Amino acid sequence: MSDEEILSLQICECGEKTVGEAIEIFQSTYEPYKIAKKMVTGCNKSCCRSPLTALFNMTFSGNIDLQEIKRLMDLRNDRFGQLIDNLTSN
Repeated sequence: MSDEEILSLQICECGEKTVGEAIEIFQSTYEPYKIAKKMVTGCNKSCCRSPLTALFNMTFSGNIDLQEIKRLMDLRNDRFGQLIDNLTSN
Protein backbone atom coordinates (compact mmCIF):
# COMPACT_ATOMS: atom_id res chain seq x y z
CA MET A 1 0.00 0.00 0.00
CA SER A 2 1.36 3.44 -0.88
CA ASP A 3 2.03 6.15 1.68
CA GLU A 4 -0.74 8.28 0.18
CA GLU A 5 -3.24 5.46 0.67
CA ILE A 6 -2.12 4.95 4.27
CA LEU A 7 -2.45 8.68 4.99
CA SER A 8 -6.09 8.50 3.86
CA LEU A 9 -7.01 5.51 6.09
CA GLN A 10 -9.21 6.09 9.13
CA ILE A 11 -6.90 5.78 12.17
CA CYS A 12 -9.63 4.80 14.64
CA GLU A 13 -13.20 3.63 14.32
CA CYS A 14 -14.27 5.95 17.14
CA GLY A 15 -13.35 9.12 15.29
CA GLU A 16 -13.44 10.09 11.68
CA LYS A 17 -9.84 11.27 11.41
CA THR A 18 -7.40 9.84 8.91
CA VAL A 19 -3.78 8.96 9.57
CA GLY A 20 -2.79 12.20 7.82
CA GLU A 21 -5.13 14.27 9.98
CA ALA A 22 -3.82 12.56 13.12
CA ILE A 23 -0.26 13.48 12.12
CA GLU A 24 -1.30 17.11 11.62
CA ILE A 25 -3.02 17.20 15.03
CA PHE A 26 -0.04 15.59 16.79
CA GLN A 27 2.38 17.99 15.07
CA SER A 28 0.34 21.06 16.01
CA THR A 29 -0.09 20.35 19.73
CA TYR A 30 2.15 20.29 22.75
CA GLU A 31 -0.41 18.32 24.76
CA PRO A 32 0.51 14.97 26.31
CA TYR A 33 -0.55 11.79 24.50
CA LYS A 34 -3.79 11.26 26.42
CA ILE A 35 -5.16 14.69 25.48
CA ALA A 36 -3.78 14.60 21.93
CA LYS A 37 -5.34 11.15 21.41
CA LYS A 38 -8.72 12.50 22.47
CA MET A 39 -8.30 15.31 19.93
CA VAL A 40 -7.93 12.65 17.24
CA THR A 41 -10.49 10.06 18.37
CA GLY A 42 -12.92 12.04 20.51
CA CYS A 43 -13.00 9.21 23.05
CA ASN A 44 -11.10 7.55 25.90
CA LYS A 45 -11.27 3.99 24.56
CA SER A 46 -8.11 1.95 24.00
CA CYS A 47 -9.16 0.17 20.78
CA CYS A 48 -6.61 2.03 18.64
CA ARG A 49 -3.92 2.52 21.29
CA SER A 50 -1.06 0.72 19.49
CA PRO A 51 -1.17 2.59 16.17
CA LEU A 52 -1.96 5.93 17.82
CA THR A 53 0.77 5.66 20.44
CA ALA A 54 3.30 4.69 17.79
CA LEU A 55 2.18 7.53 15.51
CA PHE A 56 2.35 10.03 18.38
CA ASN A 57 5.91 8.94 19.23
CA MET A 58 6.97 8.93 15.58
CA THR A 59 5.53 12.41 15.07
CA PHE A 60 7.40 13.63 18.15
CA SER A 61 10.70 12.19 16.89
CA GLY A 62 10.10 13.32 13.30
CA ASN A 63 10.56 9.84 11.80
CA ILE A 64 7.16 8.59 10.66
CA ASP A 65 7.04 5.03 9.35
CA LEU A 66 3.65 4.77 7.66
CA GLN A 67 4.14 1.10 6.81
CA GLU A 68 4.58 0.32 10.51
CA ILE A 69 1.41 2.28 11.34
CA LYS A 70 -0.45 0.25 8.70
CA ARG A 71 0.94 -2.99 10.18
CA LEU A 72 -0.27 -2.00 13.67
CA MET A 73 -3.69 -1.10 12.30
CA ASP A 74 -3.89 -4.49 10.53
CA LEU A 75 -2.94 -6.30 13.74
CA ARG A 76 -5.68 -4.46 15.59
CA ASN A 77 -8.23 -5.35 12.92
CA ASP A 78 -7.11 -9.01 12.94
CA ARG A 79 -7.59 -9.19 16.72
CA PHE A 80 -11.08 -7.70 16.46
CA GLY A 81 -11.93 -10.15 13.70
CA GLN A 82 -10.76 -13.09 15.81
CA LEU A 83 -12.77 -11.85 18.79
CA ILE A 84 -15.92 -11.54 16.72
CA ASP A 85 -15.37 -14.99 15.22
CA ASN A 86 -14.96 -16.47 18.70
CA LEU A 87 -18.09 -14.78 19.97
CA THR A 88 -20.25 -15.84 17.04
CA SER A 89 -19.00 -19.44 16.95
CA ASN A 90 -20.01 -20.18 20.55
